[in-house]
Amino acid sequence: MAKQLLSLGSFPNDNTGDTLRNGGDKINDNFNEIYSAIGNGSLLQISTSSAATNQVLRFNGTSFVASDYNTLTSSLDVNNNSIISSSNGNITIAPNGTGDVLLSAGSVTNTFDGTTGEIDFPTKIAYKNEYTALGSVPAAATYPGYFFTVDGDDNPYVNINITSGGVGDVRAKLLTEYSSIGQLGDVDLNTNLPTNNQVLKWNGTNWVPGDDLAGVSSINTFASVSGDTGTTSADSQTDTLTIAGGTNIVTSISGDTVTIDFNGTIPTTFAAMTDTDLAGITQGDSLYWNGTDWVVTRSPITWWEVSANGSTDYTFSGPGFTGSVADPTIYVYRGFTYAFDNSVLGVAHPLRIQSTQGLSGTPYTTGQSGSGQSVLYWTVPMDAPSTLYYQCTQHALMNGTITVVG
Repeated sequence: MAKQLLSLGSFPNDNTGDTLRNGGDKINDNFNEIYSAIGNGSLLQISTSSAATNQVLRFNGTSFVASDYNTLTSSLDVNNNSIISSSNGNITIAPNGTGDVLLSAGSVTNTFDGTTGEIDFPTKIAYKNEYTALGSVPAAATYPGYFFTVDGDDNPYVNINITSGGVGDVRAKLLTEYSSIGQLGDVDLNTNLPTNNQVLKWNGTNWVPGDDLAGVSSINTFASVSGDTGTTSADSQTDTLTIAGGTNIVTSISGDTVTIDFNGTIPTTFAAMTDTDLAGITQGDSLYWNGTDWVVTRSPITWWEVSANGSTDYTFSGPGFTGSVADPTIYVYRGFTYAFDNSVLGVAHPLRIQSTQGLSGTPYTTGQSGSGQSVLYWTVPMDAPSTLYYQCTQHALMNGTITVVG
């Protein structure tokens, strides 16, 4: 119904306006419409009691009362306006229970999961996470996994709990393509600065610079080489091993093959050997080793080693003896040669062959050469006496008998 107006007439009491009855009827109709619109027809359903600033009238199921506007009944269209707070207050979006917060823009919906606490941004995020100083960064234990950079520092960081070595919660520096390998915890490039072509070697504690003995741009194939005399080791990547010839030896290399040749004359006779002395050799002679060379003997030779027991006995060992025998009787054959090697104690105990006994006995020197103080050689003459004697020319007790047979 449209609002009804009372006709007041043109002038007071000119009998041209509404009668009292008509006027009262209009007033009742207007109030009935108001009470029906904002009430139940007989009572108003609006209460402004205890209303506060910025509150609104909200229907509580019975009446419209002053209340905060805290529940939307449909989507909120801000119509290009902003949601702001006053007095530095917070703007909180808090779903009930495990409800999610959804932020949609265009065709992308970003989800703050109320159950897991995870935030799902299904597209790219552009943000700045750089601090002016490392001390301004949130604590590692409070924000584990937090990635950030520090102004002026070439390396990014991450808050992480390091279990190795008991390090615990730290702000760990990360390496990039612009970082030095020396920033790794087990690499030490400061104690000994690296030089050209060195490599990293493990010293039991850290990786440190060291020479690459195997070579960097080239590989040296020998570490050390020993010869009959002397030794050499490669001391650089370009070190060269020289294989040199010697007396009557020549070397040559073709491709990967080293050839060592003998270019001297191979001896074909005893006389050409360096350790033979065949001067005066005739048919039927023999050779024997005198300790230095192979020399000629006209007859078979027996070599005895002579020593002493103090100044009381000579001792003999060699062919015919079992071990060392003191002052034995010696049997020799006419025409045979015998060597008495007294070189160990000959200066103190010179050996002499005699025809009579005692220190003053008559020397018998026929067929002898050499010396009784070193090696005495004796080729027994065919006319040698049947009995001779050996005697130390310094000690009377050191003596024995020589029996000549044959």
